[in-house]
Amino acid sequence: MFEHISIELIVTIMAGAAALAMAYTLWRGLLYKDPYEARLKAMAERREVYKAAALGVGGPQPVKGLLRNLAKKVGAKKSKEKKKEGAVSLRTFLARAGIRHKDAPEYFMLAQVAFPFIFGALTAVYILLLAKLSLSPMMALLICAGGAGFGYFAPRLWVQNRVTKRKKAMRKALPDALDLLVVCAEAGLALNAALDRVVREMTRSSAEIGDELGLLLIELNFLDERRKAFANLCDRTDLEEFRSIANTLQQAEKYGTPLAQALRVLGADFRQERLTKAEEKAARLPAILTVPMIIFILPTLFIVIIGPAILKTLDSLKNM
Repeated sequence: MFEHISIELIVTIMAGAAALAMAYTLWRGLLYKDPYEARLKAMAERREVYKAAALGVGGPQPVKGLLRNLAKKVGAKKSKEKKKEGAVSLRTFLARAGIRHKDAPEYFMLAQVAFPFIFGALTAVYILLLAKLSLSPMMALLICAGGAGFGYFAPRLWVQNRVTKRKKAMRKALPDALDLLVVCAEAGLALNAALDRVVREMTRSSAEIGDELGLLLIELNFLDERRKAFANLCDRTDLEEFRSIANTLQQAEKYGTPLAQALRVLGADFRQERLTKAEEKAARLPAILTVPMIIFILPTLFIVIIGPAILKTLDSLKNM
């Protein structure tokens, strides 16, 4: 069936695809746009969505298309039995990665259904046409099944990787955002005004912190209970630092305690925790370096020290 396909044709197609990818990369690099305006636009759209939900009026219309309809059908079939629990946990999981589109769970389920077939087909094409491996039918079937299994877990692994990177970025930029919030609170700004100022200042340096605090500000303005906004923030971030901040802000509003003083104490605790983690990494460094030293450094050191003595001994034995 594929005997007329030559290696030269396959190499030509791959070279053309590589050239197109390189041209696209250069085009995107030369036409770089500041994402600040796009983030502001996205936050404004989310503000309109929350406002429409609170007032009961129509918001922005969703984009319709064949892919969206297919994703919704696949997602509806796959989550028919566990619709409530599965949809909520999956939506929260995607939100922690910064993916908050209303149809994101359906697209994720579509990817989990389609990727096994795609990766299995690509694996079969590689082992049968490109590599031309002489494998038994059972071994080829097992390899294709492995590719299909990887395709099934690939979307979740990709999202989990984004969640990990996002948490790391937020934990790194949180003390600076908290210090800025303390300055705004000491200047006499209310919580909403202080959060708005922090969002505008932190969006350029840390998009993750600006995004989460911006959503918190939107929910504080339009949700019926402020407690729900803080609970949603904790669910989206899944970080103990944000839980501490949410509890502190709620207690400050409930009991009337000074907001700036409580936030300053939290900021000091976060910086001390960061310093403690850095000291722990430094303390683990000698144990981590032991194996590389034994494998790479000590043999070289022995050769340099003992090598001349061995050479002199060999010369002496020859002269004898």
